[in-house]
Amino acid sequence: MNSTFAEAPGGASTAAAPPAATGLGVTLLTLVRRELWEHRALWIAPLCLTALLAVVATIGQIHIDLHDVARIGSEQQKVALFTIIQWVLAMPLYVLAIFLGGFYLLDCLYAERKDRSILFWKSLPVSDGLTVASKLLVALVVLPFGVFALALVAHLLFTAILGVRVALGNLPAVFTWNTYEWLRTELVMLLATVLAVLWYAPIAAYMLLVSAWARRSPIAWATLPVVLGPLLEWVAFGTRYLMSFFHYRTNGIWEILGVAHAHIITKDALHPIGTALEVLNFRGAFATVDLWLGVAVAVAMAFAATRIRRYRDET
Repeated sequence: MNSTFAEAPGGASTAAAPPAATGLGVTLLTLVRRELWEHRALWIAPLCLTALLAVVATIGQIHIDLHDVARIGSEQQKVALFTIIQWVLAMPLYVLAIFLGGFYLLDCLYAERKDRSILFWKSLPVSDGLTVASKLLVALVVLPFGVFALALVAHLLFTAILGVRVALGNLPAVFTWNTYEWLRTELVMLLATVLAVLWYAPIAAYMLLVSAWARRSPIAWATLPVVLGPLLEWVAFGTRYLMSFFHYRTNGIWEILGVAHAHIITKDALHPIGTALEVLNFRGAFATVDLWLGVAVAVAMAFAATRIRRYRDET
C-alpha cells in the first residue's frame, strides 16, 4: 500500500499548521503599547500632574473677586466660572503634552539606533512604515486625546473635591454645575484638540524625520534651522519671510479661528466657554487649504523618515 499514515482514516497529520496571520490593527496596537512601555513619561507625567491638581483642590485656597462682573446674574456668573475652571484645568495638561510629545518625537527613532535596539526590532516581522506610523500615532493621537480624556477626569475630580469643601463650609459656592455648558465646553476642547493635531502634524513629522536622520544631538539639529534660517535670511537679504512663515505655522490656525475675538472674560462680564461655538470660526479653520497642505507635507516627511530608518546602517 502506498497510502501514508496521514491519509489513513483517523490518522493525524504530521505537518504543522501555519501560524495565523496577525491583523494590522493588532500589530499596530502592540507597537503603540511598546512605545508607552519604553517612554513611560508619556503617561506617568500627566497622571502626576492630575494628582497635583487634585491636591491643590483639596488643600488650596480660592479667592475670586467677582465685583467687576456684577452686571450679570449671580447664577450666570457661577456657571460661566464653572466652565472657565474646566478650561483652565486642562491647559497645564496640554502644555505638558506639547513638551512630552516634542521630546518623544526627537528621541524615539534616534534612541533605538543609539542603544542598538533597532537590530532586535528589525529582526521582527514588522515593517518600517508600520513602526514609524505607530510613533506618529502615539504623538498625534494617543497623547493629545489621552490628555483630553485625562483633563475631563481631572475636572470632574476637581469639581467633586471642591463640592465637598463647599458642603463642609470650607469654601464659598463660587460656581454651579451645569451639564449643558459642561458638554459644550468639552466639545470646544475636543474641536480645538483635533484642529491642533492637524495643524501641527507637519511639525511633529519634521521632528520625527530629524530623529531618524541625526547621528547625534537631534534636538540641536531640529532647532538650528529654525533659529539660524531667519537670522541668515535677514543678514543676507534683509527680508523676514522665514520668520513670518514660522510665526504663521505656529499661531496661524488660531488667528483663522478667531481666538482673539472670543472675549470669554471681559471687564463687564464672564461668558461660558461654550459660547465659543458661536463665536469662533471652526468651519473656516477646518476648511483652510494650509491645514490640509500641512497634513500632506507631514505624510511626505513620515515617508522620508521610513526610508531613512529602512536603509540607514548604524553597525
